[in-house]
Amino acid sequence: MVTLRCTHKLLRRVGVAPKTSTVPPTTVLGDWYANILYSRPQQLVVCMNERSLLLALLPARAVKNIGPRLRASVASLLTRIGVPAAGCDAESQAMQQFAFGPTANRKVLGCLNEAMFALSLEFENPRFSSIPELEDYFSKYIYRTTQYQPPRELALELFAAAGSGAIRTRSMH
Repeated sequence: MVTLRCTHKLLRRVGVAPKTSTVPPTTVLGDWYANILYSRPQQLVVCMNERSLLLALLPARAVKNIGPRLRASVASLLTRIGVPAAGCDAESQAMQQFAFGPTANRKVLGCLNEAMFALSLEFENPRFSSIPELEDYFSKYIYRTTQYQPPRELALELFAAAGSGAIRTRSMH
């Protein structure tokens, strides 16, 4: 179980009322935050992981089935950054059920807004030709909130800790 914590703008677009009380996540990475970026050549749903700040990008078309699309995008991203296959499979299984909730962590929301600004600049002068290339670039992006540790390193640490049975939850509060 994972909660997709959406901005009001995205919740209106999806047409879902958020649950005020949500179940704690059963995934290693925890909940995801999401907003919509109106850009050209396409609109994107920008999703940021709460624990690692990994970024997953989804074309905004067919936004109603965002859960399965996010699960597939995260599985691909985790494979690309080097998470072992067993960890990828377990995370994908844990992401089978989605709930929608309002944003709850202002620091993660601030990092999401920073990433969206950087994405909008990227679209003005593109260096990357695909969404996976952009996701890979942002997996190395650093944020003050994480003491300047790249999201891919944090994610790998979280999966290593989960594999050893000692999950460490980095607090962004």
